[in-house]
Amino acid sequence: MPTLTNHPKRIEQKTHLEYEQITKEVEYYHTEIGSEVETTPTTVKMKIGVLPTDLELPLLRFLAVRKHWYRTSKNERNFIEEEIQRMLQEGLIERSTGPWAAPVVLVRKKNRKLRFCVDYRELNSITMKDAYPLPRIDDMLNSFGKAQWFTSLNLASEYWQVEMDPADRPKTAFIIQFGTYQFKVMPFGLYDVIIYSDTFEQHLEHLRVIFDRLEDAGLKLNPDKCSFVKEELEFLGHIVSNRGIRTDPAKIQKVKDFPTPLNVTQLRGFFGLASYYRRFVPGFSRIATPLNKLLKKGVAYNWGEKQQVAFEQLKQTLITSPILVFPDFNKQFILLTDASTFGLGVILSQLDEDGNDRVIAYASRTCNKAESNYSATELECLAVIWAVKHFHAYIYGQRFKLVTDHEALCHLFNMATPIGRLAHWVMKLQMYDFETTHRFGRKHLNVDSLSRIRI
Repeated sequence: MPTLTNHPKRIEQKTHLEYEQITKEVEYYHTEIGSEVETTPTTVKMKIGVLPTDLELPLLRFLAVRKHWYRTSKNERNFIEEEIQRMLQEGLIERSTGPWAAPVVLVRKKNRKLRFCVDYRELNSITMKDAYPLPRIDDMLNSFGKAQWFTSLNLASEYWQVEMDPADRPKTAFIIQFGTYQFKVMPFGLYDVIIYSDTFEQHLEHLRVIFDRLEDAGLKLNPDKCSFVKEELEFLGHIVSNRGIRTDPAKIQKVKDFPTPLNVTQLRGFFGLASYYRRFVPGFSRIATPLNKLLKKGVAYNWGEKQQVAFEQLKQTLITSPILVFPDFNKQFILLTDASTFGLGVILSQLDEDGNDRVIAYASRTCNKAESNYSATELECLAVIWAVKHFHAYIYGQRFKLVTDHEALCHLFNMATPIGRLAHWVMKLQMYDFETTHRFGRKHLNVDSLSRIRI
C-alpha cells in the first residue's frame, strides 16, 4: 500500500484535513485499481487484455523466423521453468506449434533479480513500423514549466494488460530447451505515467482524473512502484523538481565508473551516454574535441594524453553539472552567443523573479576547417545563425534578447547593404523577432568559455 511517508516538508505543513484527503484518495484507488498481489491482476487472468483492442503484428514480408534456444546455467533454467509455469497459470502464454521461434534472454533488474525477456530482433526487423510519433524527451521536460508537485504511476504487469490478436500470436513464439510457447498478451511496451501540477490542490484533481481514466479502461496500477505527490522525481534519466532539472546521480555514476575506452566501439558507448546530458555541460563539444577526432573515418585509434584529459574532464563536468530551469514560455528568452576559431557557444536563459539569469540549456559545437578561417564578425554571426536554429522551438514567434560581446554584430543587423555570406545570414535572421544587446567581454565569460580554449 503506497503511503505518503517521507513526504516533503511542504506536505507536512498542509493541514491535517488535506493530508487525510490525499491519503484517502490513494487508499481508495489502491483498493479500486491497484493490487497488493505481486502477480498479474485477476482481471488479466479472467480476460487477457482489458483494453478494448488487440495488438496486431503486420509484416513487411511473411518469412517465419526460427532461432535456436540460448544455452543457460542450471539456476537460469530453474528460473525460466518457474516463469513459464507462472505465465501458463495466469493465461499469459500458451504452447505454440507454429514455424516461429525466438530465443529467451535473461537480464538483471535494478534490484539484481532476473527478468524474463525474449530476443525479438529478427521479428522486429520484418515488422511494419507504426508511424505514430513518440514525444521528444526535451519537449516533455520543457512541459513541466512551473510544476511544484509530481507523481509517477507504474502499471501493474504493464503491457500484459493488452491482448494479442489470435492470428498474430504465433509470431511471438519463443523457444526454450523444453518447448515452444507464444504470448496471448503483448510481450513488451511502455507503461509509465507522470503527472505534474502547479499547486497541491490542482495535483489532487489531476490524480482523480487520471485514476478515473485508468479505472474506465480497466488498467491496473502497481502501487509498490508508484510515487505520489513528490517535490522531485526521477524521469527519463533526469531528476525533475520544482527547482528545475538535473542529471540523475544513478546514471551519472555510470559515467563516473566508465573505464578508459580501448577502441572505437567503447568510445562510441561512452559518447552516447555522455551526449544524452550535453545540455548540462558548458562547452561540451570543445571538451570532447580530442575524443571526436578518434571517431572520424580513417583515423587510427591512438589514445593519448589529450584524449585522457578530455575523457576525465568530461566525466568531472557531468558529475558536477548544474541544475537547469524549465523554460517559461510566457517570459522573454535570452540567447547569449560567442564564437572563436575553435568553436561556437550558446546559452539559453531567462530572468527569474529576482532578475537573476537562470540557464535553461547550454549548447556548443566545433568549427570546421573552412569556418575557422572566417573573420571575427563572420564567426560571431555564424554563432547567432546556429543558435537560433538550435533553439528555434523556444524562440520562434516571440521576441527574444540576443546578447553578444562583439559590438560590430549589433551594427551589422542594422546595415542597409550587408554583403557576401553576412547578407545571406542577415536575411535568414529576419524571420526572428529579437533585440540585440552588447555586453563587454569581461562580463561575457559565462558563454565565452564555451567556444574557446582548445584541449
